[in-house]
Amino acid sequence: MSAVGHGHPNVRRRLLGVAAAGAAWAMGPLSSLPAFASGQPKPLPPEVSELLPELKVRGGGLLRVWGFQVYNAWLWTPGGGPYDPARPFALDIEYLRNFTAQALAERSIEEMRGQGRGSEAVYPRWLAEMQRVFVDVKPGDRLTGVATPERRARFFYNGVFRGEIADPAFTDAFFAIWLSERSSQARFRDLLIGKR
Repeated sequence: MSAVGHGHPNVRRRLLGVAAAGAAWAMGPLSSLPAFASGQPKPLPPEVSELLPELKVRGGGLLRVWGFQVYNAWLWTPGGGPYDPARPFALDIEYLRNFTAQALAERSIEEMRGQGRGSEAVYPRWLAEMQRVFVDVKPGDRLTGVATPERRARFFYNGVFRGEIADPAFTDAFFAIWLSERSSQARFRDLLIGKR
């Protein structure tokens, strides 16, 4: 199964890259979100809301690459306040294209490597963990990643719990793909953290 629906290999590589970098605070009501934000965020999965009822939308929107719509993503932080990687948060992604779980996991490792996070010694374990909790996605599917107070990464597929990766180093490296200043999608990162 092809990771994306477009035949040109460069387009596939670029879309996979942003899908993983693309797998928000002190903002006002949702009506004040950027005009190019796509629609409204959907409620977080009930299990996330019960675990972290204080989470509110910080920012987000629609990621496009070369005119292709890739996904809508929204960052949820405590009270909708400024992003703090030491505090719990959720990243909710609604995919608009097809991606395989394997492609998402492999591209995530590439993004982590590009940021200098993790090491060659841990990448095989992290790759296996992601392949365990990720699933193939199609347009309309949602993957929600949660950084818990204990710095664990919990994952939900269309609101259903898929699994947890109980490694704080992985949690930091994974969410840094989108939220670090070194993100390969700096403009989209600014949307998530409420800078745009």
